[in-house]
Amino acid sequence: MNPLSSIGTLATLTLALGALGLPAAPGLPATEGPQSKSKDGSVVRGMKGEALDQAVQRVGDDFWGAVLVARKDEILLAKGYGFADYEDTPNTPRTLFELASASKQVAAAAILHLEQKKKLSVSHTLECFFEDVPEDKQEIQLHHLLTHTSGISGKIGVPYASPLVRKAYVKQMLAEPLSSAPGERFEYCNVGYALLAAVVEVASKKSFEEYVEANLFKPAKMKDSGFIGDRDLVKSKRVSTRKTEEPGKWTASKWHWGWGYRGMGGVVTTVYDLWAWDRALRAKKILKKRALKALYEPALEGYAYGWRISPSPRGTRKAQHSGSVAGYGTNVVRYLEDDACVFVLSNDPKGAHEVSAELERVLFGL
Repeated sequence: MNPLSSIGTLATLTLALGALGLPAAPGLPATEGPQSKSKDGSVVRGMKGEALDQAVQRVGDDFWGAVLVARKDEILLAKGYGFADYEDTPNTPRTLFELASASKQVAAAAILHLEQKKKLSVSHTLECFFEDVPEDKQEIQLHHLLTHTSGISGKIGVPYASPLVRKAYVKQMLAEPLSSAPGERFEYCNVGYALLAAVVEVASKKSFEEYVEANLFKPAKMKDSGFIGDRDLVKSKRVSTRKTEEPGKWTASKWHWGWGYRGMGGVVTTVYDLWAWDRALRAKKILKKRALKALYEPALEGYAYGWRISPSPRGTRKAQHSGSVAGYGTNVVRYLEDDACVFVLSNDPKGAHEVSAELERVLFGL
């Protein structure tokens, strides 16, 4: 693991926080004032919430999306900005967006969940799941795919709308030459995560989407989450419009979905469901202690299992992943020891990182 600064002595807990009387997260400034909540689910809690809201607005009027900032069980800010349909429907904290590459954490969690059930091990090689694995790829472990150290080139792949079925996709991807030996170096590889989704299907004997929704989303009480193509999400009145040059009207849930995109992207969700996911992970409702340790254990270049691990402003661990795809830009950040999070989902790829950085500065009082 890359060395991170040790955690300092925890600050004294604040005695009271407005009407709710909730304690502040260790080391973070206390919240002042009451919570303001609107009919659309927006929350602006006290002076800290107002400061966070102002931080988003400082980035500019061209930021469209939804944000949620929380610490422990307390939401400080949950609010939408701009328009979900580019016309007259405003974004809210309950608007549906696509996570793009921030979806990789879901594929990683599915693999670790299957390992908990003793259906596989991250040390298993591709031969345990696929037939006729080429000789040069027989040493690739699931661990290598999870950490982008498999040696499979990040330049290969097929279009998101590719009609290839799973077996044909796996065969075609594994026929490509390696760019390095397994475990030798880091190379971000979307195909690796599509192969992990295929592993989930082989090991569970269920579709990737079915396994994730039943074993991850449902116990986490993520009621509005699914994948591109989910019937209920396609019909939802809260789904955001996807800006793309392709003809037709596309949304977060109505777009291309096949083995060119499965596993590496395609999760459709809200900032509120991301918070439910954060709480479920912290409470060990999905993954137990051993699996969570593996989830956040960085390999080469600080990449763990679907998360990039780096120091927070306080020297504690920050688990983060961003994403960008036609019509969407995302940044999902969880502060592991501080029990805090910053989620930024946008239906315009511009600004997600800038907004996230501004929110982090206000959250930590920088």
